[in-house]
Amino acid sequence: MTDRAVSRRAFLKTAGVAALGVGLAACQPIAPLGDGEAAQGEVTAAQVTDPESLEAFVLGAKARIEAITDMNEGAKLREELKTEGYWKSGSTFLIIFLKTGEPFIHGNDREAESKNLLDVEDERGTKVVQELFAAAALGGGFVEYHDEGPKTAYAVEYTSGITARKFVLVGGYSQDVSHVQVEIADLPKPPVTASEVVDRETLIAFVEAAAEAYQQAVMSEGYSALTGVRNAFRVEGGDWKSGSIYLYVVSGGGVTLFHGSEPFREGKPTDMTRTDSKGVRFAELLIGVARREGKSFLRYHYDNPAIEGDEETGSPKLGYAVSFPVPNSEQRAVVGSGIYIDTDEE
Repeated sequence: MTDRAVSRRAFLKTAGVAALGVGLAACQPIAPLGDGEAAQGEVTAAQVTDPESLEAFVLGAKARIEAITDMNEGAKLREELKTEGYWKSGSTFLIIFLKTGEPFIHGNDREAESKNLLDVEDERGTKVVQELFAAAALGGGFVEYHDEGPKTAYAVEYTSGITARKFVLVGGYSQDVSHVQVEIADLPKPPVTASEVVDRETLIAFVEAAAEAYQQAVMSEGYSALTGVRNAFRVEGGDWKSGSIYLYVVSGGGVTLFHGSEPFREGKPTDMTRTDSKGVRFAELLIGVARREGKSFLRYHYDNPAIEGDEETGSPKLGYAVSFPVPNSEQRAVVGSGIYIDTDEE
């Protein structure tokens, strides 16, 4: 996408053609998001050069995303939109906004997903995200803004085929938001904090309190509470993370939604075949069993972030995981944690 602003007059000349092209594309069978070839009339990120192609790019993505009705495919969307290729090319990428102002998925800035951008202003004082939301509410439209020069973005609302909730899909918005503070939910203090987890009983209380907090966030309108809850789970020295005691969350479709120690796993499918150094299939025996039976305990070996040199062998650990039903689905999400134990406790 070029950085120069595009006039409304130029847009009006091209909008009809773009809308027609996307309309034809929407009539074609919807291919999976990861497909390498564009369907007829679609535009990839690398092909965005002007308002017409930007609108076609965003509306083509809208058609594909709305067509997703399978929870597993929906969970993979986070990583697909961040991967260089079909949906991302350099400074051209997509952002899915919650209606409350948080990027539910940001194609270029993972840190931005921890922030609310509703009041962010550009170099001339324009509240860009508010303008994008207003344009989207009118059926879709362009917003011109300034960030180290004039830029143009396009926004449109869409309804999730999985949750039936509305989101705002944006392309062409690439403002630097590093100055915006991270949102941290003010959660009730759990009966046992991370630093107080010392045995089986305290581990149970800790994980079950975390699962309750996360489930309440999932049930909130538009998932708006999830951002703050995940950020609260991530704070070192807070109620939910202390050294080697941390939480993880796996979606009903098997995608890691949150990992307090290894954030690089977030947005990726959980490998249920993983084994520890002793051959224990810990992912299946913790996450899989918890999903089927409601909860699971397991002794296994895993890399302790507080110990150097155990990356290959892992350290003995007692894990506990619980599951809860995902709204509008027969699937169950899993929340878990663990405590590292002495060798003689194995």
